[in-house]
This record gives sequence, structure tokens and C-alpha cells, in this order.
Amino acid sequence: MFDIASEWKQIINEYRIDEKASIPAIEPRINFTSSIIGIFATSSTSPTTWYSAGELLQLYPVGFGASGYAQGDYLKIVLNRYQVHKFSKIPFNSNKYLISFAPKFYLKDISLKVWEYVGKEPPTLESLETSIKATHQRVIAESVAIKTLLNKIQNKI
Repeated sequence: MFDIASEWKQIINEYRIDEKASIPAIEPRINFTSSIIGIFATSSTSPTTWYSAGELLQLYPVGFGASGYAQGDYLKIVLNRYQVHKFSKIPFNSNKYLISFAPKFYLKDISLKVWEYVGKEPPTLESLETSIKATHQRVIAESVAIKTLLNKIQNKI
């Protein structure tokens, strides 16, 4: 499912450098609509033993608060490792969200790439539950029809 390149669209390709202070958060004003993203972060100046690149937050619109956004999932991003994440918290009233990536304070440079999965998403628990309920109702209806037919056959014998 995730191995088809045409089903991924690169949305973010940012490079930031700050030798004197912490690198500010990368907060593109891009609405994501897929619940699945791919992430890759690297730093050309960090030692190979460093692990953490920073934290990525999912932010979705709400009708309250000063910013108008609430935090969804929180991810720890690992340096030099491709990661795929399926967000568990997507608001019911909207299928869009923003992301915010805060690099670790000790990094002097950071490169962040984010892809959005544009292929067919796997079913959710809710959609599976709906499908199971519909199938269950069809089975009940069919069993009633079969019982009725068997009763008619028995009455003729």
C-alpha cells in the first residue's frame, strides 16, 4: 500500500539554519486532508549519535480559543529515519488539519520533508463497524426469508 511512489505527494521541503539561537518552529499554513503522512528530518551538523529531531504536532480547527486550533496527535521525530504516521485524531466536522514541527533546541540546522498519502486510505474502525452492522442486518433478513420459505415447504408436505 505505501510502496507506490505515485500515492505520495511531497508537501513540505524546508531547510532552516540558525547558528546562534534555537531554530523556530516550522509551521506551514498548508491544510492536510489525509490521515497518513510520511516524515523525514535530518541535520547536516549533528553528530551521528544524536537521535531526536524534534516534535511534530497535529493542529485542527476548533470554534474556541485564541488560536482557533486544538492539538491532535503529538509525534517524536527521529533524525535520519523515514517515518509513516496515521493520525488517530481527525475532527469529525472537518477533514483538514495543520502541522507544526518544533526542532530540538540544540540543533543548528534542520531539513524537514513531509509527504501526504494520496492513495486509497485503509478502512477505519468506524467504517468497518458500519460495514459489519450492515452485513449483520442482511444476514438477519436472509435468515428470516429462509425460515419463512422452510415453513411454507413444511406446510405443503
